[in-house]
Amino acid sequence: MCGRFETNKIEKQLIELFQQFGLPYSVDEDLQNRKSEDIRPTEKIMSILLKEDIYRLSKVDWGIKFSGSSPLIFNSRIETISEKHFWNGLLAKNKCLVPMTGFYEWKTEGKKKIKYRVFLPDMDMFFVPAIFTIGKDKKIKASLITTTPNNFIKEIHHRMPVIFDFETGIKFLNDDVIENLKRCVPYSDDKTMLKEIAD
Repeated sequence: MCGRFETNKIEKQLIELFQQFGLPYSVDEDLQNRKSEDIRPTEKIMSILLKEDIYRLSKVDWGIKFSGSSPLIFNSRIETISEKHFWNGLLAKNKCLVPMTGFYEWKTEGKKKIKYRVFLPDMDMFFVPAIFTIGKDKKIKASLITTTPNNFIKEIHHRMPVIFDFETGIKFLNDDVIENLKRCVPYSDDKTMLKEIAD
């Protein structure tokens, strides 16, 4: 799962990546005015959307809600996306990337729940794929894509976010459903993940 996460001040790094790869981009004016640590569902999150061949760095709402009585969907299982036509359609047409510098999971130890910050020592930032809807208010609402856990996360939780590097994330924004379903897999056990107790 991914219940909370952080996206520290990485706008400059992202812009440098777009420039390095020669990708056209735009940055929303209000992007700097956002929460960057301990981000929770319903809050504004940074995202990368591909619109008219331009990579748009903007804020979206975290959590899809289809009606007043429906639950807030802030994580979407890749298994459901693969099997159900509606969710499959969102992956085809409404996909984005959410940059992160770490995410939080809680592990039950005895009678306590320990909060851990999970991060990748080999990448200052990584990218979690997401699907989105556009509400009647014209606001974009996103849900992070999760998968089964790798061996590292399995010790903490039964789900984990799909994790991409920048190049794979860009391919995700451009490729079709078949290719993207293939790449939405657990983060490789050959790569290093670390955790630390968080406040």
